Amino acid sequence: TTMSCTEAFDQLVACYSLGGQIRHYYRYGEMNDCVSQFSKFKFCLTNSDPVKIQQFYKETLDKKKDTGSSEDVWELRN
Repeated sequence: TTMSCTEAFDQLVACYSLGGQIRHYYRYGEMNDCVSQFSKFKFCLTNSDPVKIQQFYKETLDKKKDTGSSEDVWELRN
């Protein structure tokens, strides 16, 4: 498994952009601190081992499953 640092940087910049913040606020009702994008970029700069990259993606996916989705916010608003 590979990880592109350029792609991780682009995701970080998009998160901090005005459009990214507005989209996140619209979906979740709060501003995004971009911690996940920053941690991915930082990880990419410090690791190149395919096993560690695969483990990083697995942990990220597990965290994403636990946090839920924007659908939960829409159910609360109704």
